[in-house]
Amino acid sequence: MKNNDVFKGQRVKSKLYYKRAAIPYLLLLPVVLFVALFMLWPMLNVFIMSLQNYVVIKPKDRAFIGLQNYIDIFTKDKLFFKGLKNSAVWVFVSVVFQTIFGFWLAYLLNKKFKGRGIYRALVLSPWAVAGVMVGIIWSLILGETYGVLNDVLQKLGIIQRNISWFSSGNRAMAAAIMANVWRGIPFFTISYISALSSISEDIYESAKIDGAGTGVILFKITIPMIKDTIVLTTLLRAIWTFNAVDLIYSLTYGGPNNATMTMPLYIMQMFKGELNYGYASALAAIATLIMMVVAFIYITGSGMGKEEMY
Repeated sequence: MKNNDVFKGQRVKSKLYYKRAAIPYLLLLPVVLFVALFMLWPMLNVFIMSLQNYVVIKPKDRAFIGLQNYIDIFTKDKLFFKGLKNSAVWVFVSVVFQTIFGFWLAYLLNKKFKGRGIYRALVLSPWAVAGVMVGIIWSLILGETYGVLNDVLQKLGIIQRNISWFSSGNRAMAAAIMANVWRGIPFFTISYISALSSISEDIYESAKIDGAGTGVILFKITIPMIKDTIVLTTLLRAIWTFNAVDLIYSLTYGGPNNATMTMPLYIMQMFKGELNYGYASALAAIATLIMMVVAFIYITGSGMGKEEMY
């Protein structure tokens, strides 16, 4: 009888253990189903369409063509490589300047001074502006005939006649990057203020007692201690910037002469303009793969999550 009672007790404990172990998975199940339905299935559908000759206005020509879209992209499509190069410049320069200015503002706004709350609100306000609206605002600022910037530069005596900011490829890209930097700085400022606030003042006091200067404190203490935040924010912002089409669409529409044509904008034009769903899907699949590889290399190379001695 005692053996039977022990056996029954073990069975009850085993059932309770498995029930408790299953609860987290049951709670996660709705989220997993949601992700599978609204993310994984569309991604799979895009990959399937990328293997087809699928032009919406030619439904009878829809057929499976294997990797032909991918072959055409890498062997015949010069605009693909131009868009890839433009995207690299657009993302890299934008994120670098956003990081630098965002950290600088966070460093200043983390200090205590009168009216700090008001200054924080003003600095963070561009983050609330939609991308299309940012494009319109900077079109008004940089317009050749009515632009505010040209007017200010002329009154300061820096230029003699108005500059056409969007007639040259390099100037148009610089203008787009300038607008994107203005829009993206608040994201970094918010993130870095939070990270800087988590650093104990005792660490700074100890460093000052040991004779550390401002530069040593910045590069040997502050930046290493918020390294993970820097890596994560730059990665997220790089992905968002790469995928963004609203600002460039409203500001330059990829011109002049495709000088500001980025990969996502090219995909959108193929998808909505030429209605070539198969080719656009192949471009989207390649863009997704590129970002996944870059993100993996960046995370592993940066040593994110690893503890360091300060």
